[in-house]
Amino acid sequence: MTTSPMQIPVFPSSGFDGTVAFYKHLRFTESARHGDNYLILEHELGMELHFYGAGSVKPRTNDHAMYVRFDSATEVDELYTLWNGLANTPAFARVAGKIGRLHAPVDADYGLREFAVIDHDGNLMRIGGVIAAD
Repeated sequence: MTTSPMQIPVFPSSGFDGTVAFYKHLRFTESARHGDNYLILEHELGMELHFYGAGSVKPRTNDHAMYVRFDSATEVDELYTLWNGLANTPAFARVAGKIGRLHAPVDADYGLREFAVIDHDGNLMRIGGVIAAD
């Protein structure tokens, strides 16, 4: 094999318009929508998120998650700074609802700096990078 496989999460969505509205604040763009069944979002950094039309999602008990790992904590800090600036608006608060939020980076005792994004449906995206690489 000559190509590296990509791992792409498939999250539930209670409604694609709401999902697009949430993630556009983090610079994701819609690249494909297949009716009410499937949605694909892409980020300029190469991240790709897929969503299936779940109808009803219980955000507080949703256990869907993914991990994005960068080579360094510096990259994590840069992405958090960008996303925090974009998400720190009344417009983001409206689409985030009571569940969606951005958690500040923390240094874990296992050598990674991590932050988290929880979307309006309770889907978790944890982002981390190696502290020692800096």
